Amino acid sequence: MLTLNYIIPGEECYVARFRRTTAGLLSAALLFSAAAPAAAQGGPPAHAKNGGPPAHAQAGGPPDHAQGPKREVEGLEWIDASTFIIDFDKTAPPGLPLERYADISFQLDGDAPEVVNRTYDSDDKSLVTVHLSGELTTEGTLIINGYEAPFDFAEEEEDTGPSILDVRQEAIGTDQTVSGIVTAAEEAGGQTNMYIQDDSAAILVRGAGLGDQYDRGDLVEFEGELNQFRDMLQILVDDSEMLEEDAGEIEPELVDATFFDGGQDDIEAKLITVEDLTLTYDDFNDYDAETPAGAMRVLGSLVDLEETTYDEMTGVVNYHFYENKLMPRDELDVVKDATLTRPAQASEPSGTIPSGTEVTLSSPSEDAVIYYTLDGSDPTIGSAVYDGPITITEETTLKTMAVADGLSESEVLTYTYGIALEAGEATIADIQGEGHVSPYEGQTVRDVPGIVTHTENNAFYMQMAESDGNLNTSEGMFVYLSGHDVEVGDEVHVDGTVAEWEQDGYDDNDDLRTTQISGSNADVISSGNELPAPIVIGVDREIPEELIANIDEYDIETGEGFNAETNAIDFYESLENMRIEIPGQVTVTGPQKYQELTVVSEEWDLENRTPTGGVYLEENPEAGPELNTEIMFVNVPYGTVAKTGDYFDEGVTGVMSYNFGNFKVEPTEELPELMDGGNERRDETTIEFNEDELTVATYNVENYDQSQTEKTQKLAASMADELNAPDIMTLVEVMDNSGESDDGVTSADENYEALAEAIADLGGPNYAYTESAPIDGLDGGIPGGNIRVGHMYRTDRVELPDTSVAPSGEGVTIEADGSLSHGTGFIDPQNDAFQSSRKPVVTEFSFKGEPVYVIGNHWNSKRGDLAAYGMEQPALQGSRDQRQAIAEVVGGFVADLNEANEQPNVVALGDFNDFPWSEPVETLADLGGMYNTIFELPRNEQYTYNYNGNSQSLDSILISEHLQDGLDVDFMNINSEFMEVHGRASDHDPAMVQLVIPDIDPDYDMGDVTAPEITFEDDALNSDPTVTINQGDDFTAPAVTAEDNVDGDLTDQVTVSGDDFDTNKSGTYTVRYEVTDSSGNTAVKNLTVEVLFEGTDIAELENAGFEAWTDGLPDNWFGGATNIAQSRTIQSSDAFDGEYAAQLVNESTSHNRFTTQRYSIEEGATYEVTFQAKGNGEIRNAMFAEGLHGNNYSGYSAYTTLTGGDWTEITWEYEAPGSTEAELIISLRNTDADGILVDNVEITKTSN
Repeated sequence: MLTLNYIIPGEECYVARFRRTTAGLLSAALLFSAAAPAAAQGGPPAHAKNGGPPAHAQAGGPPDHAQGPKREVEGLEWIDASTFIIDFDKTAPPGLPLERYADISFQLDGDAPEVVNRTYDSDDKSLVTVHLSGELTTEGTLIINGYEAPFDFAEEEEDTGPSILDVRQEAIGTDQTVSGIVTAAEEAGGQTNMYIQDDSAAILVRGAGLGDQYDRGDLVEFEGELNQFRDMLQILVDDSEMLEEDAGEIEPELVDATFFDGGQDDIEAKLITVEDLTLTYDDFNDYDAETPAGAMRVLGSLVDLEETTYDEMTGVVNYHFYENKLMPRDELDVVKDATLTRPAQASEPSGTIPSGTEVTLSSPSEDAVIYYTLDGSDPTIGSAVYDGPITITEETTLKTMAVADGLSESEVLTYTYGIALEAGEATIADIQGEGHVSPYEGQTVRDVPGIVTHTENNAFYMQMAESDGNLNTSEGMFVYLSGHDVEVGDEVHVDGTVAEWEQDGYDDNDDLRTTQISGSNADVISSGNELPAPIVIGVDREIPEELIANIDEYDIETGEGFNAETNAIDFYESLENMRIEIPGQVTVTGPQKYQELTVVSEEWDLENRTPTGGVYLEENPEAGPELNTEIMFVNVPYGTVAKTGDYFDEGVTGVMSYNFGNFKVEPTEELPELMDGGNERRDETTIEFNEDELTVATYNVENYDQSQTEKTQKLAASMADELNAPDIMTLVEVMDNSGESDDGVTSADENYEALAEAIADLGGPNYAYTESAPIDGLDGGIPGGNIRVGHMYRTDRVELPDTSVAPSGEGVTIEADGSLSHGTGFIDPQNDAFQSSRKPVVTEFSFKGEPVYVIGNHWNSKRGDLAAYGMEQPALQGSRDQRQAIAEVVGGFVADLNEANEQPNVVALGDFNDFPWSEPVETLADLGGMYNTIFELPRNEQYTYNYNGNSQSLDSILISEHLQDGLDVDFMNINSEFMEVHGRASDHDPAMVQLVIPDIDPDYDMGDVTAPEITFEDDALNSDPTVTINQGDDFTAPAVTAEDNVDGDLTDQVTVSGDDFDTNKSGTYTVRYEVTDSSGNTAVKNLTVEVLFEGTDIAELENAGFEAWTDGLPDNWFGGATNIAQSRTIQSSDAFDGEYAAQLVNESTSHNRFTTQRYSIEEGATYEVTFQAKGNGEIRNAMFAEGLHGNNYSGYSAYTTLTGGDWTEITWEYEAPGSTEAELIISLRNTDADGILVDNVEITKTSN
């Protein structure tokens, strides 16, 4: 690029700048000046004053020594970086050398070029073209006869885009483009987690197939959305491009443990080396490491590590489960003994390779000599010395060893190579084999035939056209082939490498592998072929009831004992990647989660069914997990709403896939309509309140803290109304006040108080709480959350004889007289049984004068149990050992309490993370002389939790055996079978008992425990405390009176508060009246104020056909909740009706919203939205409703996937939970470049 400026005497001197483009092209321009010399720029030239020629010091003439005719330079034109034209004031004498009349010099960094040639313009003798000996590559000044011409031929630096550090500081959810050097890659969840780094920082990028496209040292550009996974920044890759292959590997930075004290931008994803580490505690490949500079963490997910000392360890920093951890990439990153030469690695891993493959050897140790053998013997100093590639033409065992000066011999590495099959030698059934591991694993196969049954972006499923008749072999195959163009019904021949691929899964499970071909090519032989008929489950094949019938004669690695007719794990494996059908009415057995439904067919006539259509879990007397093998998983669209008992009235057809420890059906046909099974949440307990009986409940509140405002309201309503305000509630999974923030906070007082206040707001009684706060970070659960067990209790029903709390590290003890050392405290908190688990908390309550001991439990989780459908068999439940130890501690405490007191009233309850029949729970009952109250219920109602579609009970309430008399039990299934959209408040159901406590005093006086009564003066508000006003109206809080049974009239002490009340803004507000008597009893009364939006009802939507547009946008659309770019909203003449439609483009995987302007909606009204759409992408609906739904956004409908072609009518129904202003949302994602067309939006309103 050239910037041309004029140099004018008396004016500022500007510099003409020349920039070389990366392609080496130059722009040229002519510089003209009225007077050349820089010295004259302060005024007119000297000769303008005296009429004579200028002095050499001030003029553009030649120097005195030139001894040639005087010439002044009037201008200069650059042709390129080595050629320029001088414009003299007179004819240039062609017979004289240039130096006789032109003194040429350069001011620049480096060597100046020489003049090698000159030519003259035949038409204009004053122009001389000068050629230099080389191209200028810098900036500087060319001086000719005193005429100064600055130049700049410095190569313009290529714009490489934002640095990784720049990108790390952008907003989450934004699209970013970034480049970096690849430092590491790991496969997780069917996608590649790739680490890249530049001079500024490092970051994780995630996308399918990246590991097959790029290697360490490649410079790659990635495009995608900036996101987070467990707070680790990542880019979800939409597109990528190789900028430079093998650009050079990043050198790891040598750091010590203090490196991890830095900020995340300085740490996360970086490649580092740490010296002198000692690995100690191993928790599922998470290691504690001690170093001279302090402690750190090491993650051994990619390398087998040991609890030992390492001289050196290299790896990338993985922010894993909210902790920065050094993650070695491979065995070469780990050095136990630095005195040994580093091993000699082969370029090809063991496996099957084509005949003629050349294998190269290398060692990281500098100047190491490599020795090798090809006959299986260990190499020595006398073996062959590696000096070039080794050609493999037959089955070969290659062994390598390296030696470097000053170091001992390396360990010997072994590589075993087989020779790939010839084309067409293997069928899908051959490759699958009779087992979980393909006999062709690692081998290259060619021309494997199959019919394409289902396609995905970078992969497809294919199946043999004809069955091989062997029930133990699958006839389906998953083919990973990026950029394929095959279609369903194509007959294809596939080339590629057979792999046992570990799909998405949990890091603590050794999941089954999916047999697949990592394809290099797929030739389409024919199209439009009939698909193989699906296997109808329960008709063509029966699901075995046992996971493995004979575990003693079973080896999952070798295939010994594999039998698809007797073992459920083999049954599903034998259908891997094949077309299957779940026939008849297909019933949902648990709420939708992770875009999956668990289902069974009603044609299978299962007996262990719950009243609502679920399937309950039964005891397994054998080693291994309890499970229902008949429950199957079906993948469903995002936004699917389903609860236990809902059903498809027709069968489901798809291909059998696997991830996260379970086989799953990927539908290949449109799912049938999902029907409502009629299951509804109960709104009240079956237990009838009795003044002289004690109600005790347990409620796992699922990682609760008070910042979850909507959840607070749900839990409060559940406790106050549905449970009818139990006397004592043991709460499980209460986090500390700061929630998941790992900031050292352990107190949870704000969380208990928020629940107590919300219960009071609903008209419930006053609650207090007692707990023993955990020591920071020692009790497991979400890092930073410090989940614990605590008790909330009604102050008008029970009391604490002793309000003291035992120190967390000491706990309570039983005194010689049978009393507790403290009113509340942990049981034996230093016992090893409670490592990384919650300590049981015991509190002595008094109910009508009688002591009741309540022990809250939350035993260690099932993390560590092996996956039922996993590679380790039998799938033992290793976590149960710790629960057994906990049971013995708690059971022993209850036994001691029984011994020290005559028939103490003991309740042990909570989340035991185990089943009522399990050995740990039964041990607690046996040792403590207790009875599990869940056994009072019918067998098909004994559940509080749903996992993988199995209704089960992890929560129990155990009571002293003498308390069985008069016992009333209610395990309320109001959460586990439902989604949040149905009103679910937690993932666990609450459970409650009502107990007859012996020897109580019915007339026991607790003092003044009755709260005052607040009454509206307008009596109508006492039955319906709701006021409706229009937006902008004046509002005065209605008057109330307050009367107390002891203190009398307290009206003048009532306080009135509201939550950001603004009558100019529509929405639903709460006015809170509160008064407290002299005994501390507080009364609360709430008034709901609805401020109505005065706008048009949304059913009267304007410009619904997109006929009116202004400045490129549709009138009455593009509301405040819109976040799609204006440039992505296009006026299209391809309309369903009329002249125009709205064309919306969003090629991102993250959705964009296109909304109407603000309208009003009416509480209780149902709005049916119908519109036309066509194009390619996914589209759905929701409603932005000011002040409603917790965050103003309703639940989204399921996505409708459009694939071009004809217009499709889409319908969605919305019921307004309140009256407010609202915008209809049309949300879309994954469109192609042409987007989705939308037209004829109609909204029909039905009022209650």
